[in-house]
Amino acid sequence: MKYGTDPEVFSAINLNGRDVAVSPAILEKFSGLKYLYQDKLQKHPVYIENNYYSWMQDGVAWELTLKNPLNSGKEMFEILNESTFILEEFLKNLDFQGKEIKLIKKPVIDLDKEMYLPYLNEKKIYQGFIFGCDPDQDAFEKEYSCKRIDAKEHNFRYGGCHLHFSGEKELSYEIPAIKLLAIFVGNYYISKSKFLNLDKIRGKIYGKACRYRKQSYPNGEKGIEYRTPSNSVLSFSEKEFENLFEMANIALDYLKNPKKGIEIIKNYLEDTVKAITMADKILSEEILNSILN
Repeated sequence: MKYGTDPEVFSAINLNGRDVAVSPAILEKFSGLKYLYQDKLQKHPVYIENNYYSWMQDGVAWELTLKNPLNSGKEMFEILNESTFILEEFLKNLDFQGKEIKLIKKPVIDLDKEMYLPYLNEKKIYQGFIFGCDPDQDAFEKEYSCKRIDAKEHNFRYGGCHLHFSGEKELSYEIPAIKLLAIFVGNYYISKSKFLNLDKIRGKIYGKACRYRKQSYPNGEKGIEYRTPSNSVLSFSEKEFENLFEMANIALDYLKNPKKGIEIIKNYLEDTVKAITMADKILSEEILNSILN
């Protein structure tokens, strides 16, 4: 099994006592920020890059891209700590109209729309006011169809920490794989979240229990992206983070034992959807204790 992730975090200023997101594109206008290059669609400028990862703009957020798949949760924990530290130090060298720029690693952040509205004719800024640009799927909600949403009147933006899995042929069974990941990984993430109230808010638009994408990776492998976890996992201890991937391994091993896997899905998926939707820590803990003990 190989692992990947693409967490989203925010650069922010304090405005009238609240932290508000200041996108990289706005920082270009007012703080002298310069990008290294843009992707083929001229939508995601890259600002920081080394041999292991890069930081680019996605909407109003900063998104991390790993250059290669990883072998363990421990390896991922280390690279996430290093990369967010590098970004934090990078932001300290910028100035936004005399205000300090902070790095925010929380699932929900406020938006001051007036900061952006004069520039919505620019592609890099406009992308932060559309939700659902890149369609995803849902393994539980059969009628779900991803739609583009005009977010001009929406006052929040959301940070995910999607998890990628590849290298195992059983991952081609993406529907049961995602349902099992929801039961084990989704519940574990909720049980350890330090931002439950924010995770509940994020869950109204993003963070549904069984959201996913099928993926094809640069190394030629195919896999799945489990899109439920928020960037609250960036606040996990090293042990908690490693356990997140232990939960993933347990979940995906049931693809090799379909009879037991189907039984677990039948018994626990509906309650899992409730627990993740409501960010119900107690229910998530009860589900995991019932399965694992």
